[in-house]
Amino acid sequence: MKKILALVIAGTALVACSSNKAPVEAPVASAPVVAPVASAPVATSHNSVYFAFNKYDIQDQYAGIVKANGAYLAANASAKVQVQGNTDDIGSVEYNLSLGQKRADAVKKALIATGATKAQVEATSNGKLKAKYDNNSSEARSMNRRSDIEYKSAQPAGYSTDSNGLPMVDGSVYNGTVTEGVQ
Repeated sequence: MKKILALVIAGTALVACSSNKAPVEAPVASAPVVAPVASAPVATSHNSVYFAFNKYDIQDQYAGIVKANGAYLAANASAKVQVQGNTDDIGSVEYNLSLGQKRADAVKKALIATGATKAQVEATSNGKLKAKYDNNSSEARSMNRRSDIEYKSAQPAGYSTDSNGLPMVDGSVYNGTVTEGVQ
């Protein structure tokens, strides 16, 4: 009996020590995990606001693009936009739909604060369901963490979409740079 008990204890110890992998947990907004990566590319024309991993606060570097769109909407009552919140592929579908909605709502509130009306701005979430980039690297995932400001009516003359379907504006709408992806 003592030999069997000793074997069970030894076997349990071996199984418990056989894995050195940390358990995988769902992302938590208050404690994001960010891996260091190379600097993200810069685009001068995307009409998007990018977010850090698991965040939905608008960083200062995106204030210009928000203000430019808010001013255009304020000056053009017939213009309407849909703000589409997007995420990378880390986490569940449900979690990412919620996070995408929070990102879209944050941009909507900022647009309204800069002159747009509530009737001009619709906020929706794609979560991780309509990724524009393949999510196979931290850089690509960072480019999926964004809210796109897509014009649905009376868009500015300098508005278009790129080959990925991302909204773009030229210097007549916003004369600055938008950093793609935030780490």
